[in-house]
Amino acid sequence: MKQYLKIIGIMAVLANLLGCVTMQDSSEVTQQQEDMLLLKEDLNRTKGKLETLEMEYQRLLRELDAMQGAAASSKGATSSTQVRIDELERRLSVLEGARAKDRQAIVDQLSGKMVDIMGDRTTGKSSQKSKSAATKASATGMTGYEHVVKEGDTLSAIATAYKVKIDAIAEANKLQSPYTLRTGQKLFIPQP
Repeated sequence: MKQYLKIIGIMAVLANLLGCVTMQDSSEVTQQQEDMLLLKEDLNRTKGKLETLEMEYQRLLRELDAMQGAAASSKGATSSTQVRIDELERRLSVLEGARAKDRQAIVDQLSGKMVDIMGDRTTGKSSQKSKSAATKASATGMTGYEHVVKEGDTLSAIATAYKVKIDAIAEANKLQSPYTLRTGQKLFIPQP
């Protein structure tokens, strides 16, 4: 930019000198014309360089804007991803808490049933022991206890209460399906 102004100043001086041609001789005029042509060439080269530099400057500005935009969008995407991860972690902790509560509820429910069954077994045992120490199954020749099925009893719960395998009870009573029990049904429970 400074060169451009310098060249314009030189051209103005030369223009003034050309106005005084009458005092100078023709060789000086020719010399000045050649100098003027050289200055014009220098001015044109400087203009070309300036235009090239301006285009490069504009290209660099566009590139910088693109990089800043990409950085901003990746920052936004990272922030969005972090929010989603935080939400998933929160949901997971809620589910884990609910699962722990459900597990405890199941344990409490089964413990209650076991206490009920064990209470029935204890009262059943004491009443049976007063009658006889053990009864014999006529068909199998095994000793054990008689259990009357109550509403809500399952073969699994009965087997657990008497510490006997389900298959042993099913076999001793010739049950077709161990999952089908009737309220009031009498089952022979073999001794373990």
